[in-house]
Amino acid sequence: MNSKILISLLLVSGLTACAPHASEIAPAPISALRYDDWSCGKIQKEQAFVEQSLARVSADQDRAADHDALMVFLIGVPTSGGGVKGQVADLKGQQDALHNALRDHNCL
Repeated sequence: MNSKILISLLLVSGLTACAPHASEIAPAPISALRYDDWSCGKIQKEQAFVEQSLARVSADQDRAADHDALMVFLIGVPTSGGGVKGQVADLKGQQDALHNALRDHNCL
């Protein structure tokens, strides 16, 4: 195999393994039904907690994505292990479910 083709394939595979930025991660599917017996106040407190947590893990994920981009540029491979994308997806799903629960409980 031609060395240029091999290098190109390695770079492409390295780029596809990079940690995504938090904004690129889809929310996990979480049902608002889990909050059916919650009061508006409890849902709002949980929503505030989830939003703070999401901001924190999103910042961690974005740092991992930026680090991977730098490592791919410098050495050709990402090194972050993908970041915390599972946590970002879960918290985004919880955020959506909490918003829907607030709407469903007429709390908005």
